[in-house]
Amino acid sequence: MKKRLLIILFVLILYLVCLIPVAGADIIGGVTAPETTVTILPTVTEPTAEPTTIPTTIRTTEPTITITEPTRIGGQTGYFDIYVNVNGATVKVNGKVEGTTPPNPVVAEVYSTGAPATITVSATGYVTWSQTPGNPPANQHVTINANLVPIVTTAPTVPPVNNGAIYAQSYPAGAAIYMNGILQGNAPMTIPNLPPNSYAMRASLSGYTTDNTVINVYAGQTAYYSPTLQPSPSRNTGTIYVTSNPSYASVYVDGTGNYYGKTPITLTLYPGSHTILLKLSGYNDYSTSVWVNGGQAQNLPVSLTPAIFGSVLITSMPGASVYMDSILKGNIGPDGSLTLQSVPSGNHIFKVSATGYNDWINTVYIQPNYQNRITATLTPIGPSPTPFQSTGGLNIVSSPPGAETFVDNLYRGYTPATLTDLYPGQHSVMLKYTGYVDYSTTVTVNSGQTTPVAITMSPAPTPTPKSASSPAVMIVGLCAIIGTVMILRRR
Repeated sequence: MKKRLLIILFVLILYLVCLIPVAGADIIGGVTAPETTVTILPTVTEPTAEPTTIPTTIRTTEPTITITEPTRIGGQTGYFDIYVNVNGATVKVNGKVEGTTPPNPVVAEVYSTGAPATITVSATGYVTWSQTPGNPPANQHVTINANLVPIVTTAPTVPPVNNGAIYAQSYPAGAAIYMNGILQGNAPMTIPNLPPNSYAMRASLSGYTTDNTVINVYAGQTAYYSPTLQPSPSRNTGTIYVTSNPSYASVYVDGTGNYYGKTPITLTLYPGSHTILLKLSGYNDYSTSVWVNGGQAQNLPVSLTPAIFGSVLITSMPGASVYMDSILKGNIGPDGSLTLQSVPSGNHIFKVSATGYNDWINTVYIQPNYQNRITATLTPIGPSPTPFQSTGGLNIVSSPPGAETFVDNLYRGYTPATLTDLYPGQHSVMLKYTGYVDYSTTVTVNSGQTTPVAITMSPAPTPTPKSASSPAVMIVGLCAIIGTVMILRRR
């Protein structure tokens, strides 16, 4: 009996001990156990015959997600008043759409002390405009002008690099150059923008036999046509040896269309009267008439006088005011031009202004004894769209390199120079280099093309100095004067 009671008591105690972990799982020693999160990961087990025990109760705690409001920087705001030159444009600030034009302007509110805002304006058919200005001050409006530029689509054209050119130089110089039967000018000259092909060239000069040659032009290359003309045997000729001080003056015979070369030069001409014209940048033109006798030679020495003044032809909007060195010189006439005479050579500041338009201001170098052309294009004030005009360019190289480059009398840097913002049409090009004669020419610019211009500059001559009296001559003269005075005193 006692053994049975002990067994029952032992089983009861054992049962109570087994109940303690379950009942005291939440409270141990009077302290609440912290709740924990249990993550159950799927497991892959091999099949087994043993039964799997699955817990029936798992206490978990859901994770807490805290959402906080973004912190404002500063707290005060300003405004962008964004003007756009086209309707239907979408205005975004920091990627957020603020509106579509119209209305114009689109007003956008930004924090004054926040990170600099980026403004983007886009419209169909226009290049996207973007800018990151400084944020406006608190409670103030800042005007932003967004001028969208149209996307210009042009038909595919042959790249300019695929064209070539012909450089013609005749001996003697000044021959009329014909290409495929069409007069191109007088040698030396360059015929640019020629598609690769064969061209029939002809050089003709009065008193000389005509030269006919076929020249092949290849892509991106310059072909040379250099005929040496022979005097015509049908008539007797005379010669004129022309020199100038300074040298390297351009020589024309019987009109500016007959260029013969630069001084010193020997001219071979038919008998009779001929007009000789010499031109040199910075000097006055020299012109004279010479009678040529067959079989005879003669000399023509010329001293050129420095030029001081030039003229200026300004083209712009009719009625616009023209200032030179801050002095009003007149207004653009109804024909869109104004001519200024007797302008001193050198650099001058020109300003062209008209009501409702931005002023045009630039420094222009005025060449003496030359009509300097200036084109002043005025742009309207405000967000009005500016008409888009396609441009062309020039690729100017010189020998020697590093020459100052002026296009339409505006300084454009040093050679080699590539300019891509020139409007189609005629443009004057001038190169200046210390120790060399200034070079001037006129070049045609075509839309969407870059025209190559290769220039070889001539060294500037040194004017012949007048010989100074030697010291010995001065001493002998002084002694003679002293001796004469002493003889007169003795008498």
